[in-house]
Amino acid sequence: MNIKKRIIKAILIILMGLTVLFAIQLVRGFIGSQIIKDENNFTGSDLGEGNKIEQKNKDELLFVFAGVDATGEKLGTRTDTLMLVLMNKENKTIDIISIPRDTRVDVDGNMDKINAAHSYGGMDDTIKTIRNFLSIDLDYYAEVSFQAVEDGVDALGGVDINVPDQIATAQNIEPGLHHFNGKQALDYCRFRKGYANADLGRISCQQDFVVQFIKNMTRPKNIIKIPGVISKVSSNMDSNISMTTILSFAWAFKNIDDAQINTQTIPGYPDMIDGISYYIPDNEATIDLRNKILYNYLLEE
Repeated sequence: MNIKKRIIKAILIILMGLTVLFAIQLVRGFIGSQIIKDENNFTGSDLGEGNKIEQKNKDELLFVFAGVDATGEKLGTRTDTLMLVLMNKENKTIDIISIPRDTRVDVDGNMDKINAAHSYGGMDDTIKTIRNFLSIDLDYYAEVSFQAVEDGVDALGGVDINVPDQIATAQNIEPGLHHFNGKQALDYCRFRKGYANADLGRISCQQDFVVQFIKNMTRPKNIIKIPGVISKVSSNMDSNISMTTILSFAWAFKNIDDAQINTQTIPGYPDMIDGISYYIPDNEATIDLRNKILYNYLLEE
C-alpha cells in the first residue's frame, strides 16, 4: 500500500511538473512571438540590399525612437522627435543620440529636413534616411504618438524631473524637482518657445524626460507592468521589437541610475537656406560621435 501511494504521489508530482513546464513554455511562446503592433511591416531588404533585421550582438539593442502626432500614418506626418538608442547589457549603459528634426540631410535624393522622411514613406523611409545619413546598420524602431507618451507616463504613476533654471525660465515654471503626470510631461517635452538655443533647448527637455522615464520603467516593481503598459498604449505605438527583447533589456537595466545613461545630440548649427530654417550637421564632429558610440554598426562606405 505504501509503495502504491508513493507511486501515485510520484506520478502526480511528475504530472504537476509537466503542467508547470507546459505553462511556462506556453507563456514564453506567446510573449516571444508577440510583436507590438507593427503596421509598417517592412523587411530587411526594404532597408538595404542584402540586409537582415537582426541584433548584431545579443547583448546590444540599437533602435530609433520616433515621436509623431499619430502612429501608422505613412504620409503627411512628420516626426517631432528622433532619438537613436543603444542599450548595452554587458556594460550596463544606454547611449541616446538626438537628431534635431530640422537636420538637413538627403531624403530620397533631395536635401530636406530629416523629419520630412516620415511624411514621404513612414518609418521605412525614416530608417533608410538615418541609415544613409550616418552610414549605420539600423534595423529596429519604436514609433509612438503623443498620446502613447501621456498614457505610458500615467500607467507608471508619473515621472520625476528636475527642471533646471534656464528651462524653468523659458517655460515659466518653478525650477527644481517636479512630479509630472502624463499631460504635464508631454507639455514639458513639446514646449518650443523661449529657448536661447532654439530647438536644442527642447531636445534637452526631451532627453531629461527619457532618462527619468527609463529609470522609472526599470524599477523592479514597474518592469512587471511593462506588458500591461504596452497593451494600454498599443493602439498608439508601432514597433518591430519583440516583447521578449523588451523585457529582457528592461530587467538587465533594473534600478539604472543617471550615470549609466549618456545623452548626446548630433553636432551642428542652425542656418537659413532659401528662406527655410535648417539644422546643419557638422560632418566631421558627427562622424566622430558615430564612431565613438555606434562603431559596431558601421556600414561599408
